Amino acid sequence: MRRTCSVRLLIVGVFVTAAISLCLGFLTGTRQNWELYEQRIALLKQQNETLLTQQKEQEEEQELAAESLNMVEPYQYVLIAEDGYVAVYQADGKTFFSSTDIQLSKLPEDLQEEILNGKYITSEEQLYNFLENYSS
Repeated sequence: MRRTCSVRLLIVGVFVTAAISLCLGFLTGTRQNWELYEQRIALLKQQNETLLTQQKEQEEEQELAAESLNMVEPYQYVLIAEDGYVAVYQADGKTFFSSTDIQLSKLPEDLQEEILNGKYITSEEQLYNFLENYSS
């Protein structure tokens, strides 16, 4: 009976030792995995912050580009002096659009200089306003 008790105690001791060893091994492995997990999280946070900063910079650059594009209106017409009169050409300065009866000499000096250099008009409405204001 004593031997059976000793054998039983030995078997129980082996099982308890094995269980404790398994638990300790599991906890050690889990702790190492947890540290790796925390390192990965820190690295991902850093990468995320870098990407957000880059995205903000790109958005600011796009906004600046959009603002600069909005500031420049495309020209549709150009006023040019021809034989002492004002002539209207398309924005390319080569395609004739219309002649006028506006004499260059009767315009204010600053406007005469603009027309001699080529006065650009952005819209048809602006062109007709000019023609209406300076026609006789």
